[in-house]
Amino acid sequence: MQQRPNILFLLSDQHSAFTMSCAGHPVVRTPHMDRLAAEGVQFDNAYCSTPLCMPERVSLLTGRFSHNTGILHNRGHLLDEPTMPQALQQAGYRTAVTGKIHFKQRGAPGTDACDEHLHELGFDEVLSNHGKVAAARSKFADTYQAMLREKGVHEPFRQDYQSRYDGTHPHWYVRESTLDEEDYHDAYIGRLTRDWLAGYEGDDPFFCWCNWGGPHMPWDAPGRYAQMYPLDEIDPPLVDPLINVPADIRRKQEAVLAGMPPDVWDLRQVAQPMPDDAWRACRSHYYGMINVVDDGIGAMLDTLEESGLLDNTIVIYASDHGEMLLDRNLYGKQLMYEQSARVPLIVRWPERFGRGVKSEALVSSLDLVATLLDVAGAEMPVVHGQSLAPLLEGSTQSHKDAVFCEWGQEKMVREGPWKYVYHPGREIQQLFNLDDDPQELENLTGKDERLEQRLRERLLDWLIATETKPNSL
Repeated sequence: MQQRPNILFLLSDQHSAFTMSCAGHPVVRTPHMDRLAAEGVQFDNAYCSTPLCMPERVSLLTGRFSHNTGILHNRGHLLDEPTMPQALQQAGYRTAVTGKIHFKQRGAPGTDACDEHLHELGFDEVLSNHGKVAAARSKFADTYQAMLREKGVHEPFRQDYQSRYDGTHPHWYVRESTLDEEDYHDAYIGRLTRDWLAGYEGDDPFFCWCNWGGPHMPWDAPGRYAQMYPLDEIDPPLVDPLINVPADIRRKQEAVLAGMPPDVWDLRQVAQPMPDDAWRACRSHYYGMINVVDDGIGAMLDTLEESGLLDNTIVIYASDHGEMLLDRNLYGKQLMYEQSARVPLIVRWPERFGRGVKSEALVSSLDLVATLLDVAGAEMPVVHGQSLAPLLEGSTQSHKDAVFCEWGQEKMVREGPWKYVYHPGREIQQLFNLDDDPQELENLTGKDERLEQRLRERLLDWLIATETKPNSL
């Protein structure tokens, strides 16, 4: 047996921490995520560092918060700074990345520039492709788009996505994918990664980072996945009158109800007010897309088991951020509500870690980076996380007394039951007691100025403590 474990890091895009059966969801059935939880440790209070795709993925790549990496939005590229895959390479790991690439912008997937940059970031093997929206619309044909073209199914797929994004249809538009289940983006990524695992040879331990594009919208589950959750069985979204909330959040809700994108009032789009029951189909397709990812996980676990590698492979399932899923009549991310900022996090390695354990500890996604470096015997000069190994091994039940999340100027701290969200441009801040109010319906800001002042100071201390960059040491 290898002394150091293989590492399979499974990262989905925009999966709410609440929408797994192992998280107690009343409708969604995720047998393979449930298997990971039954054979591993599930963290019920895990938070992303940034509730937006590219900044969070760059933070996972580097182990640092977005205010430190400088990647605050879905654009830009990382400077010449150390990465987790580089550290794992130096520790003797064979590294690979598969699926959607969304932590760099140097060259589109399918181009030599993209592959070269990914090698520079620390990946020995690169099997990358676009996200599903870019797969439909990009002028650069990666291997996935080339496959669709060869099968003659790309043009209907392109036309469908064009109509979803040119203003023809509102955000709540739901339609089964024009692609069959086998050709659907996330099924392809699961199969691609499964095949890489099945063909792995060598004495070195591996680190494989699989990146799905879903269950990120648009709402377009394929085939049987589109029919998996009947509309009359769908659980209703959370109703929130948004009393005492920042004005920008209220504007987002107004935009969604008008059928407009919640972040940008796109003048190309004709307002189509959202029907009262539009949430049923949206949530049904979202749940089906989760099952596409879940089935990919199951295939990978079977492959590792058949090859005799499962016992010595750490399998991690997480997502880059959550999804509002029309709770509060909001969808998407970029908010600090639990549906957006909390993420699923399950770690399976029964050879050393706990089995069937649910942890209530406060955890940051950056703690995952520190954990992988720890178990691999690898080092990086600056990491903003703290290894979860003591929690995973059961030698302690406590971890941190606070976790932090940010998006641009908006900063969040969760300390015990208290969750405080601060933005210097807002006239109203947000303060919740999650023990008393887990749905975050009562904003307590203004009721305890001493508590708010202490939490603001804690945010300032965190920002100061995490300002040092690796290239300034």
